Amino acid sequence: MRLINLLIITSLFSCNSLTTEQNLIKKSLGKTIEIGIFERVWHGESEIPLNEFRSKHPFISIVYLEDGCSPCYPRFIDWQKRIDSLDTGVDYEVLYIILGSSYERFLDNLFEYEPSYELPNIQPYIIMDPDYRFLDKNIEIDRDILNRSILIGPDNKIKLIGAPFASPQMTDLFYKIINREVK
Repeated sequence: MRLINLLIITSLFSCNSLTTEQNLIKKSLGKTIEIGIFERVWHGESEIPLNEFRSKHPFISIVYLEDGCSPCYPRFIDWQKRIDSLDTGVDYEVLYIILGSSYERFLDNLFEYEPSYELPNIQPYIIMDPDYRFLDKNIEIDRDILNRSILIGPDNKIKLIGAPFASPQMTDLFYKIINREVK
């Protein structure tokens, strides 16, 4: 009887108290994101080789969006409005990977969704992915994680999941990761 009570108490205190979402995040941190499948990044009218972009920006937040996805347009707008609130002091940039045929079509749909939105003067960095290559090459990472946005470092490993400006705690964590990695 004493052994059974000990087993019950041990199982109560040793059970994992993390939620399913927290377990998913914990499991995804440190995984490698494959973006080398793309050769070029668009910045306005300019095309930049991906390896050149990565050498200039070792830390990037990848924001995965889909053209025709209603929740994706507000996410894009939110990132565009709030990204300037981050002052990293390091080479950090946001890269939008958009499932769709063209950035122009994405913008047309965005303006149809939110007619009053005005793009900032600074052009975002974009990769268009009409063939689901990003999802296909990163199949081991849960789609919910990819949809949240992820910060990767120079090694392409996931360092942070979620927008760094989502809360003061996320912002602090973002700065700790960036500063720790730079040293």
